[in-house]
Amino acid sequence: MSSDSQKHGAVLRRRSIPQQPEEETPPSTTRKSSENRHSVLSWFLFVLSCAIFATFISYLNSATAYQTAGSYYTITGLKAFLSHGNSDNNFDSHPGKGPYGGSLGQNLHPREHVVRAPSVRHYSWKVTKAFRYPDGVKKAVYLINDGFLGPTVEARSGDRLVIEVQNALEDEGLSFHWHGLLMRGANYMDGAVGFTQDAIHPGANFTYEFDIADDQAGTFWYHAHDQVQRADGLFGGLIIHRPETATGVADLDRYGYDEERLLLIGHWYHRSAQDVLAWYISAGSFGNEPVPDSLLINGMGAFNCSKAIPARPVECINFEGTATPNLQFNFTRRHRLRLVNTGTLAGFTLSIPGAAMQVIEVDGGNAVTSDSENDTSVGSLYPGQRADLILSWPEDTLEASKISITLDGEDFKYPNPALTRTQHFSIFRSAPVPKEKSEASASSEQGRPESHAPQTLIDLNALVSADIITPSLPPATEHTLVLYANTLKLSHRGNKPHGYMNQTSWSPQSSPPRPLIALPRSSWDANQFVPRIPLPNGTSDAPWVTIVLNNLDDGSHPFHLHGHAFWVLQTHAAGWGWGSWNP
Repeated sequence: MSSDSQKHGAVLRRRSIPQQPEEETPPSTTRKSSENRHSVLSWFLFVLSCAIFATFISYLNSATAYQTAGSYYTITGLKAFLSHGNSDNNFDSHPGKGPYGGSLGQNLHPREHVVRAPSVRHYSWKVTKAFRYPDGVKKAVYLINDGFLGPTVEARSGDRLVIEVQNALEDEGLSFHWHGLLMRGANYMDGAVGFTQDAIHPGANFTYEFDIADDQAGTFWYHAHDQVQRADGLFGGLIIHRPETATGVADLDRYGYDEERLLLIGHWYHRSAQDVLAWYISAGSFGNEPVPDSLLINGMGAFNCSKAIPARPVECINFEGTATPNLQFNFTRRHRLRLVNTGTLAGFTLSIPGAAMQVIEVDGGNAVTSDSENDTSVGSLYPGQRADLILSWPEDTLEASKISITLDGEDFKYPNPALTRTQHFSIFRSAPVPKEKSEASASSEQGRPESHAPQTLIDLNALVSADIITPSLPPATEHTLVLYANTLKLSHRGNKPHGYMNQTSWSPQSSPPRPLIALPRSSWDANQFVPRIPLPNGTSDAPWVTIVLNNLDDGSHPFHLHGHAFWVLQTHAAGWGWGSWNP
């Protein structure tokens, strides 16, 4: 059930003030009382007029009315007025920019990092919470330095990052995890609450300080790692550029592209993540994962307010025309798109009809090979995963294009009428069409039917590493771990769904309530499933480990290792049952 209460009608009404019966006054005080009444009445009218004016200004700034589900505003002509207003208005997904329109793609700056020497890069973040309208629907979200989403961190291999975090939340702890970074020698900076650190308490500060490995570069991201704050927008991009000295040539020349864009894409819930989680872990969910309501690209989307569910009333603003978020590309240039799935449940497929795609790297700098350079779709990219691809258009491309995001419905076990699974965002040219091309193509474009060219998909599961890994692998490993992952609804836990790994459902250490890294192993409680991997022969050499991971759940699931890299040697999907493994 939603925590939002039912709103009043969209028409603003002034409340009538009941008149009190007049009391008789002595003749000697009649004139004075009359003057007092006039004075009070004048003061009341003045205050009332100020309140009405303030309400009107607030209405213009926030465009918020008291609405029921299904009633909404359409924003078109107000775009220019609102875009040049105060950047602190409630529409502003990115302070300093217009609230609507403009490019969803975030421009990156590789040339500023690939030729410079390693350095120490300082950041200061203040985490707060406020209402915003990311896709047109009002929701309390997390802000970093008053911005939604968090700022993108760009660095190079070998840099040291120093990030001071101030927790200005009222009653929530928090932490940040640097997703995909190896964190060599800085395990205590990994941000995993309950494992490597305590949460940063409200009102407290904590400084993350760590070195980026010289041999690590690629697309990463950071996100909250306490409770479910990540699902309410507490995350941002983390791009590590590969310096020219690493390979002798910059990636721009190695892969032959001109510009870089970052797209943080993920599904979105209109209820708070805590409410969504509370519903899911209740017996009433029957173990069905919560189906999202919308999706965001770089913190912006365009929800169709008419699809709001009456049982869950929302305050919503409908976008039309140029008010709808879009992307802008120079069709004469080649672009590197860095994709990150920031969702918590669903994978997605990205399509750009008329364009050509080639995947070059996945999950933080792991180079892959692709059979084709002219595919138009890529997927599925699951939560936490990243993919880098080269995007280009044919030379004769003149018309605008679009980007389509389709959420994978594998885990959507019940219908959500609010959700549009495939959403489209316009792509416009950011450079003018050459006059000779425009004139030469004008006659041929007239009357041409809409293109229905076949869409070809890059299957991310079928990609092959571009590196020859055989010489790097040992003939055998020192240890083998066999893991079984599942979601179970057991009667002794109230038939509520809980995740299990080898029959252990994790919960934070309770006694003593400290991160595991700070406790001797003998004091860990029964909820801590951490396989023991002893060092070989009492040395400090890191051992090789084979991990056999069996997913017994009824849907696909990404698995993420903190601080370790791995090669996928084999996958197997059984025709029936739970599958098998043949060593």
